[in-house]
Amino acid sequence: MGLFGGRKPEPVRRDQVMKLINLGMKETDAADRDIDSPEFDTAKAAFETALGKATPAEKAAAIDALRRHGY
Repeated sequence: MGLFGGRKPEPVRRDQVMKLINLGMKETDAADRDIDSPEFDTAKAAFETALGKATPAEKAAAIDALRRHGY
């Protein structure tokens, strides 16, 4: 608990955020090449699995970074 009874901030693991960013870029790049390819399906599944293991704060940080860089 914080000084005023607020909630403790969620942990943000830098390595997890970087992993999400890299997988998000791979998914987008595979979709740009051919959205019907098995490479896209593999990249999408890996990204979604990693998203499932991340905290909401990590997801937000990764999505913000991807948007900032045009992904």
